[in-house]
Amino acid sequence: MPRMTEDVRPDPDELLRLTKTDDKGRGRLKVYLGMAAGVGKTMRMLEDAHRMRHAGVDVAIGLVETHGREETAARIADLEVIPRRRVSYRNVIIEEMDLAAILARHPDVVVVDELPHTNAPGSKNEKRWQDVEDILAGGISVMTALNVQHLEGVQDVVRSATGIDISERVPDRTVREADSVILVDLPVAELQERLRQGKIYPPEQATRALDNFFRTELLVRLRELALLQTATFSGAPVVVQGTAEVRLAVALPFEPEIARSLVLRASRLAGRMNTRWYAVYVRQQRAHAENISAEEHRKLTENVQLAISLGATVITRESEDVAGALLDFAKSEGITMFVVGRPTRSGLVSRVVPSTVHRLLERGRGRGFDIVIVDV
Repeated sequence: MPRMTEDVRPDPDELLRLTKTDDKGRGRLKVYLGMAAGVGKTMRMLEDAHRMRHAGVDVAIGLVETHGREETAARIADLEVIPRRRVSYRNVIIEEMDLAAILARHPDVVVVDELPHTNAPGSKNEKRWQDVEDILAGGISVMTALNVQHLEGVQDVVRSATGIDISERVPDRTVREADSVILVDLPVAELQERLRQGKIYPPEQATRALDNFFRTELLVRLRELALLQTATFSGAPVVVQGTAEVRLAVALPFEPEIARSLVLRASRLAGRMNTRWYAVYVRQQRAHAENISAEEHRKLTENVQLAISLGATVITRESEDVAGALLDFAKSEGITMFVVGRPTRSGLVSRVVPSTVHRLLERGRGRGFDIVIVDV
């Protein structure tokens, strides 16, 4: 399940789970998703590949593009690389990932970078994501990476924000059905600074990028999309054993420490009840990405990722009426138990300016669900 950024180390058991085929004999898919080139998806993927190798996993590089980045090349150097296939097209030699060689070599796990790539004419498949499907069908697990703008389901948003039609696309189901999705995040200012330092593109290309695709307002939007898409795909419904009738949800406040404690409490409660659970975040205008600091955005992202990693279906709603949005969600999903934090307002203040919890208690009467208030 997903983990967050370079500061959080993956669970060794999670890495080893990737080496086991599913009940149909298919390999497992782990996707590293980012908002744009340069956030560190490939490096994070290679770091996990090294950890697997040190744990005794048979892992190989199917294809990784260094784009001239020395740090990326250095991380590949001591990993096995399956030679590429050379294709002649219009008197030009193109190097492509060798699908047949990967299937013949049959490692436990193969690293395949740049999932949206279009293969050279004459290849077995038109797209690299189709190659990955063949690899998975062959019982080999895959670690792969892509940027959020290449997902089919966000094209309307990307087009309206950028004016660009993205030609290399990946179907949403590829990510939705993945066994694990990692959001590799970086504050916009840090990404732009990496670009200026020549760590992503050569200087001349970097200057053009800062004026175009790497504009602040666009990166903010892409970053937000990456977070929301990760939450949506990784929070897909899960099959729960047993016949538990409780449907549990936790209301996530904006305050990071309170939200983290609530997620942990709700996860334990759902585990004891053997039931699926939801983490619901109602975002107000003041909490939009452009209105909060990079640190606040990072903490919000970490809490969303924590909920996902603990098995929650994460739901985001947009509303200035937080209590109303929570009540609407409870009705639509048949929620029978809502977990909330104890109100921080009390006495006269709570009567003059009621908190979300007070509003939920007042308006939730007779709605058919219990409200569990926990100290955090």
